[in-house]
Amino acid sequence: MTISIREPNRSDESAFLDAMHRSEKLHTPWVRAPLTSEEFRDYVNRYQQPNQKSYLVCGRDDQIMGVFNLSEIVRGLFQNAYLGFYAVADYAGKGHMSAGLKQVLEKTFGELGLHRLEANIQPDNSASVQLVKANGFRKEGYSPRYLKIGGQWRDHERWAMTIEDWMEMRNAHAE
Repeated sequence: MTISIREPNRSDESAFLDAMHRSEKLHTPWVRAPLTSEEFRDYVNRYQQPNQKSYLVCGRDDQIMGVFNLSEIVRGLFQNAYLGFYAVADYAGKGHMSAGLKQVLEKTFGELGLHRLEANIQPDNSASVQLVKANGFRKEGYSPRYLKIGGQWRDHERWAMTIEDWMEMRNAHAE
């Protein structure tokens, strides 16, 4: 399985929107991915800001398999970001997002030099919980009515990883 991550660009619009439309049922009620040209342009512009990063998970032929977003990157004493993600339905549950997340963690703690990454996940979203858990995140808490998705305030579990957690996990896998 050859997986890479890269930042999205305007030329991805057609393939991205096609993938998101095919995945709309999978994403509901967990996330609202861009579905129109205007939403895609806003998404690309937003993630070109210095406090945001987005990565497409791509296969050997550059097909889009999923998306990881780092939002609200805070520097200074905090060095933190929030992680959001969603798979493309055709590739969900096949290990592609896990392979992509490993690369996102490399960028987060290596290239970006952040200290902490947090993922807030709806408790019933077992696939997302499993993804972060399998990649070394720990559950830190529960936030009632945390985020408004699909017009409803939804509860979330808070999962996180620090650079120390990541380095320990990376070293354990290297042995």
